[in-house]
Amino acid sequence: MMQYLILLVALIATASDAYTPVRKASSAVALFARKDGGAQAQLPSDRRTALARIAAMTTSLTINQPAYSADQSQNILEARSSENSLLPPLGSQWSPEKFYGMEATDIFYPPGFQGIWKAYSKTAEINAPCGFELFTGGKAAYDNAVQTEINEGNDLQYKARFITQSGGGEPGGTYVIADREYNAREIAKAAMGEYSVVDTSAATPNRYSCLLAPPGGSNSLICVDIITLARKYEPISSDKFVCSEFVRQIVSPAQRNNPNAPPVSPLSVKEIETISIYNMVGKDQISCRQRTATFLVPSQTDPIAYKKWQLSQGKPVDVRYYDVTYTRVV
Repeated sequence: MMQYLILLVALIATASDAYTPVRKASSAVALFARKDGGAQAQLPSDRRTALARIAAMTTSLTINQPAYSADQSQNILEARSSENSLLPPLGSQWSPEKFYGMEATDIFYPPGFQGIWKAYSKTAEINAPCGFELFTGGKAAYDNAVQTEINEGNDLQYKARFITQSGGGEPGGTYVIADREYNAREIAKAAMGEYSVVDTSAATPNRYSCLLAPPGGSNSLICVDIITLARKYEPISSDKFVCSEFVRQIVSPAQRNNPNAPPVSPLSVKEIETISIYNMVGKDQISCRQRTATFLVPSQTDPIAYKKWQLSQGKPVDVRYYDVTYTRVV
């Protein structure tokens, strides 16, 4: 289920284990799984490269043509991805520097993105920067993810849609955005089955909420809430576009059959940064390098989860790289 939720977050932007002490931060090892099946050890990087909590941003922007950045030093998102930054975008008590916040009401894509695309996503790397002890599900889950997503090449194919909307201060002004509800349904269908999305109660730039039916015929439905905490995009050139969203993902048991039931604790609360680096290969094809970094959140009710958050010291516990190819359908 975890890989499906990570992919869902990536596209919309995209359980407690036994406690085992981990090594000190100075000797922690980042473990990478690669296509050749080998393992690479690398010390965590403290290099400082680059979405305030959302405060009801309701203004509308007009983007007819992207404004390209002449100063490449401003491209903090690409640097965070390429250098595999282990620092959270909004900072933490261990590293208070903030790299970016809520800098736009939505992600506004270049005009060439408009249309429906067939997406082909391949998992390139899976990284456990804090060791297997803090990776969700432990070493068994890590090994299973490597086996199914990389070694067996269980690549994902789905459709993505980008739409044009009117708005802004200029008459006739338009901009291109992702159709979040359509995209979430398509990737859920591809990963979890045709009827996996039972209901979508919210699909806005700053909040996405849905009811999911897990694969395998389970009768236990889950509620997924994805709340945007920070956002940034950087048009680099006429054929390159970089964007990122940092979200809080809350997964809870569904209580739709008993609306008067008392609230239950979430099954999972995590924060995920998704950085996407798009390159226009031609008018009908786009290549994308995508990085998702999953951060733990302190729990007030689960002492084990709280201890794990402390041990992570603000670093991500699960980092994945995807290579995505978009081919135009319409």
